[in-house]
Amino acid sequence: MLLYVHAEENMNLETQRKVGILEGDLAMRKLLQDLLKQEGYGVTIFSSPEDLEKADPTTDALVASPSMLAADGPLSFEGIKKIRPEMGIVLIPSAQEIEKARELVAQGAFSLVSRPFQPWELLHRVRRACELSEVKRQNQWLRRKEVKEPNSEVRNIIEDEPTLDELEKRYIEIVLKKTGGRKDKASKLLGINRRTLYRKEREYGWVATYPNQPLSRVAH
Repeated sequence: MLLYVHAEENMNLETQRKVGILEGDLAMRKLLQDLLKQEGYGVTIFSSPEDLEKADPTTDALVASPSMLAADGPLSFEGIKKIRPEMGIVLIPSAQEIEKARELVAQGAFSLVSRPFQPWELLHRVRRACELSEVKRQNQWLRRKEVKEPNSEVRNIIEDEPTLDELEKRYIEIVLKKTGGRKDKASKLLGINRRTLYRKEREYGWVATYPNQPLSRVAH
């Protein structure tokens, strides 16, 4: 899944995914921080759920211990979902927290990875949570754009309830059309390099799509 986050109507782009950590154990917190930073994520440590109220609104995912999301706290899990509805929450329960974690997943947490976990497994869940967060923000941006600038292409994306891959494909096509097929400009707006854009076009079977630059001549 590509990274294309629209912060405002001018299509400013964030190129680094942001992940928060809400974990009481210092050693685990340090392990998570190092692991995520090595993968290129921007990492923020939260000491309590209440800190999320002041967090960067573009935080894509939260890795959290279920015990830190106590329902009787000042800010419950439901409260977190209200103030950060786009943020994917990945739970890392201990053996004693499994049932609580399953309850939270049923209430809207993205996923859970039981301790002890393999680094690749956690990173996979975090990546998918970030992708979902990006698509949710993308959909919100498209909805705002449709209100201001009615557009049948945008409306179709919103109303059809597409899968993540379908949404990605349709949006790339719209951006390419709007930029007249200019791969340099389109890749910048999408937040990817031209090699990735070229690969996506091949996957979609777009052989010679847009007027000024056939696919076969795109620079890698």
